[in-house]
Amino acid sequence: VNSRIWIKDQDQQFTILTDRTQGGASIVDGSVELMIHRRLLYDDKLGVGEPLNETAYGEGLVVRGKHILFIQPPASSALYHRVSSQSLYMHPLSTFAIIPQTYDSYAAAYRQTWSALTDTLPLNVHLLTFEQLAPQIYRIRLEHYFELNEDETYSHPVTFDLQSIFKSIGQISEFTELTLTANLPLMDLKRLTWLSGQQESSHIFVPEQNAATNTTIRLIPMQIRTFNVLVQ
Repeated sequence: VNSRIWIKDQDQQFTILTDRTQGGASIVDGSVELMIHRRLLYDDKLGVGEPLNETAYGEGLVVRGKHILFIQPPASSALYHRVSSQSLYMHPLSTFAIIPQTYDSYAAAYRQTWSALTDTLPLNVHLLTFEQLAPQIYRIRLEHYFELNEDETYSHPVTFDLQSIFKSIGQISEFTELTLTANLPLMDLKRLTWLSGQQESSHIFVPEQNAATNTTIRLIPMQIRTFNVLVQ
């Protein structure tokens, strides 16, 4: 279980969000089992060559984490577990430093908050990557993190203006869509084409180079798109 596990019937869906990967299953109807921590006193003969018996200060290590539970009708469950999982996995990290100064002097010397976003992205869109490659070049990945047909409102294609992310930085003068791994312009991708058993072509339509005058992009459910963006 990398992020969540659920069971459901016609009326209710029982969903558990996990804050780390762990083993999980529904071995008996109506039940969910999660293996939070595995500790072995003997080698399990699966290649490790020693028992999985980690200790600290003379005691066995114990994982302490979070589980968030939802019980909702199946039709509305995705709205809860999709959005909540983003908050759980992308929450800000608290960091601390011993600095001999007051908060007022620190706040006057350093910028404490900043966001490239000057517009709110749609609820079902996540800014997955925002990386500065050069003074005026950025790489971004955007994902539609709802699955098809799991929510009446948010499981549909969504369209928004890419420029809205960069209003506080500059005007987009050029942007290029790349493959997911960002090592090739998407328009240069040449996949093998074949016919299926139903005589349907495997060819995937690749859009032409985007014009900087039209910064509107479209995402379908579970799609991730990658761009290199040049701003003025």
